[in-house]
Amino acid sequence: MNAAVVVKRYSADRVDECVSVLADAFVSSPLHLSAFGNGRIDQNRLFFRIGLRHMFIGPALIALVDGAVCGYVHFNPWPYCLPAPVEIPNVAATLLKPLGEAIPQIVEWFARWCHLDPEAPHVHLGPIGVAPGMQGKGIGRALMNHYIEYLKRERTAGYLETDRLENVEFYKKFGFIVKREEMIIGTPTWYMWRPIG
Repeated sequence: MNAAVVVKRYSADRVDECVSVLADAFVSSPLHLSAFGNGRIDQNRLFFRIGLRHMFIGPALIALVDGAVCGYVHFNPWPYCLPAPVEIPNVAATLLKPLGEAIPQIVEWFARWCHLDPEAPHVHLGPIGVAPGMQGKGIGRALMNHYIEYLKRERTAGYLETDRLENVEFYKKFGFIVKREEMIIGTPTWYMWRPIG
């Protein structure tokens, strides 16, 4: 039986809870393993704290179960969803500087994502994460449903990147198709597009 999930707008007073949820959800993600190393929950917490404070600009939602944050989703409309590739080194030298030895991998990773960001109008999904102990309870689906409603309301396309094959199958259920697959920092990565309608 699925948990009773309440989805509401993210607010900065929940930043600590959201950092914990995202770090726990992504610490075993292939790209995060390649960038930060195995089990580096400290680096993942720092990465998402920087993201929530400075980088995730645009609509964000949280999923609550019994009042506790157990999921987070961010999405941002084109053309402001990602910085230009030439801006990535400056971001790394300023915002991401605390991540130290991981910076070269992060620069390679995000420069590639920024370079491949579609020129057609879209709303870029990510990150989306659910606390590991709460996965499989409909929380990710609830967050995705709100994102899809936003796409329909705005009559625009959706776009995302993922480094997990099981996520590819999950996103296909919401109308996404794989447009490209490649290796980034030694990790298979899928780029997915959801056409308008």
